[in-house]
Amino acid sequence: MKPSEFLAQQLPGYVLAALTALPMSLPSAVQVVPVPADAVVPRNTLYPGNRAPLRPNPLIKLPIASIEARGWIRRQLELQSAGFHGHLNEISSFLERENNSWLSPDGQGDHGWEEVPYWLKGFADCAYLTGSAGQIAEARIWIEAALASQRADGFFGPQGSGAISTVSSTEGKYDLWPNMVMLKCLQSYHEFTGDRRILDFMTRYFRWQLSVPEEDFLPPYWQQQRAADNLWSVYWLYNRIDDPALSTDLLRLAAKIHRHTADWTGGVANWHNVNMTQAFGGPTFFWAQSGETRHRDAAERNWNTIREAFGHVPGGLFAGDENCRPGLFDPRQAVETCGMAEMMFSCERLLAVTGDLVWAARCEDVAFNSLPAALTSDLRALRYLTAPNLAVSDASHKAPGFQNGGPMLHMNPHLHRCCQHNFGHAWPYFAEHLWMATPGNGLALIFPAESRVAAQAGAAGAEIRIETLTRYPFDETVELRLETAVPVAFPLFLPLPGWCRSPQLSINGETQDFAAQPGHWIRIDRTWESGDSIRLKLPMEVSLRTWSQNHDCVSVDRGPLTFSLRIEERYEQSGGTDSWPGWEIHPASPWNFALVIDPSHPAGSFETIERPWPAGNTPFTLDGAPVELLARGRRVPEWQLDRFGLVAPLQASPVSTGEPEEVIRLVPMGAARLRISAFPVAAPEGEGHAWQSPPVPQPWKVTASHCFELDSPTAVADRIEPSSSNDQTVPRFTWWERKGSTEWIVCEFEKVGSLRGFEVYWFDDGPQGGCRIPKAWRLFARVDDSWKPLAEAGPSSISTDAWNRLEFPEVRTSAVRLEADLQEEYSGGILEFRLIEE
Repeated sequence: MKPSEFLAQQLPGYVLAALTALPMSLPSAVQVVPVPADAVVPRNTLYPGNRAPLRPNPLIKLPIASIEARGWIRRQLELQSAGFHGHLNEISSFLERENNSWLSPDGQGDHGWEEVPYWLKGFADCAYLTGSAGQIAEARIWIEAALASQRADGFFGPQGSGAISTVSSTEGKYDLWPNMVMLKCLQSYHEFTGDRRILDFMTRYFRWQLSVPEEDFLPPYWQQQRAADNLWSVYWLYNRIDDPALSTDLLRLAAKIHRHTADWTGGVANWHNVNMTQAFGGPTFFWAQSGETRHRDAAERNWNTIREAFGHVPGGLFAGDENCRPGLFDPRQAVETCGMAEMMFSCERLLAVTGDLVWAARCEDVAFNSLPAALTSDLRALRYLTAPNLAVSDASHKAPGFQNGGPMLHMNPHLHRCCQHNFGHAWPYFAEHLWMATPGNGLALIFPAESRVAAQAGAAGAEIRIETLTRYPFDETVELRLETAVPVAFPLFLPLPGWCRSPQLSINGETQDFAAQPGHWIRIDRTWESGDSIRLKLPMEVSLRTWSQNHDCVSVDRGPLTFSLRIEERYEQSGGTDSWPGWEIHPASPWNFALVIDPSHPAGSFETIERPWPAGNTPFTLDGAPVELLARGRRVPEWQLDRFGLVAPLQASPVSTGEPEEVIRLVPMGAARLRISAFPVAAPEGEGHAWQSPPVPQPWKVTASHCFELDSPTAVADRIEPSSSNDQTVPRFTWWERKGSTEWIVCEFEKVGSLRGFEVYWFDDGPQGGCRIPKAWRLFARVDDSWKPLAEAGPSSISTDAWNRLEFPEVRTSAVRLEADLQEEYSGGILEFRLIEE
């Protein structure tokens, strides 16, 4: 019965006429609030949020099937499904079914570590969201195998020799890290199917964890660093069971897990980039149980510590190419692709725990500005590392410019192991968090994106369907259209991004007045009816950020998007197979520009150009980006690729350059696989800092008895002086992995010259590494085609962190040969040579 029909039966005609002249819904109460909950709002009774005694969480994840992604996000999911990750079981040896430990009932076999669950959590969720029946069936094979592997005592997964990883991940009795990842796969499967077996399975496993002796529980390395993922799964189960004894056990286990996790409460516990992005927020998860301020504040403190030390760059991340290294935070440093995915997931969970929109903004920063460019636009290949400033993406190794050697920038679906398997949860999890439930049986729009949500709301749990129409983050306008069978009163929350200063809101065409506070939520309390509509406009203005710690370089933003120089890209097929090729990307246009900025009106230095929406719903491409900025720049000829093939580090702005002004195009950072995103600023003519060219290497021919494949003999002659013997930032030469042997290195000069002394700076990466100063070393000079001994240094004259000098009577020579006696248990290496010439 319609409300008007009910009133007609109950009220006199004159009263009915007066009432029906008014809107049937209650007037909208529009407020701006910091989080979508407060002490007086009851818990959500429709979805499993935190149960007492856990603190109520202000946002609750909806089941997977609740959200239908549309528009460009739907296209990303489809491309992932059709791309290499959707077919990784055909590409990766870790996913071969034969003798796979994860498919074995007794856990024996091969490939029993993280790769299978890493892949499965993204593969399965993408399949659920796209409705791919074949991929859902494939995921179910691995899910059923995990369920079938559970022992009588509750443990599951690879065991014994089948659980040995190909890296030294732990010396403990159990490596629970791979199981932590598989638990997330099981949780998603339960959300998608409602399969009760998952709850019973996790109950048995967590009771087994509770029985593990304290001394055997969560030893180093990976499982100890990332154990907050295990904690998250314990809370997930706790919120879905109704058993007082089990509830008590689960809270005991949560405290045990937190107690044995690496100490992220006290600070950043580890500087490996994926550990950082995955684990920095763990103590704040535990805050729901402890209620302690130090746990609540740890995530924000850790995030700021990371950014202050290594995050002076756009894109939402930091300089962590494998591990953060002291002093290396230029925007040419990179971060792993799976570090991007893990940062997004951490932000999504921290948003649920705190309700603070800053975590949504940080998630968007990575999702829009970093993640898309880590893969080819068709999602058929990825690279291991991506940097804000990156002018070539080839297969050559970049160490020690990057910490890792090897083809870290090669777009190749067959390489990059952890990222190859793990990146796949980034877009599915993002899509699953577009909407969330709130206390008071409300709903919250988290990430404005084209979608349709079907969820329960209001006191009686009526079904609400909301269609979101937008091309955000490329467009300013977000429209919502509601459908409901009956009028429903519930609070609806909309985000006010921190960058938006003048938002506009209308409901059913009527403008709403409210005191806008960027970074807060708009709360609308109203009885909603089918056909209600909301229009939220988030004006996007161009702004600049100055990175004072990186030589006053600047980045350019418009709303949530950061912009990069458009560098034309030339793709060359390199490696892979015909079906799944690898690619190198080379620049086909200049990249070494400094921006010309009007100091009186910096934002006025840019013109926004809107372009047609791409027909294929692929906005993160050079030609598909629907918005560009026109700017003016001047080339800096001295700014070039360095010897590693990386963009040379920035120097002080403003920069002096005599080059003429040119019109340059900036595109969204996520659309640029090659990009300059942190720009030097051009000084007015005749002013500014001169750009210093790098040292010119010595023109020597350098050979050695042996050289580690990722090092180079020529490093000893590059004229780059190290800061210490363990300086990881400069090129090096090592004899790794030779130990206890006598080795040599020879430098041949262009012509005969007079020499009276020689200095060597030894590489020594103790106490952790495998290279040390030698036991002794000797120097020879080539005279008349034979090697003449010059001088010898014993243990008392070999030092770290200093130049080691030998002096001798003047000799005329065309080459020198250094011999070193390596320590028995260690290799050795050299950072630099210097000659003392007459």
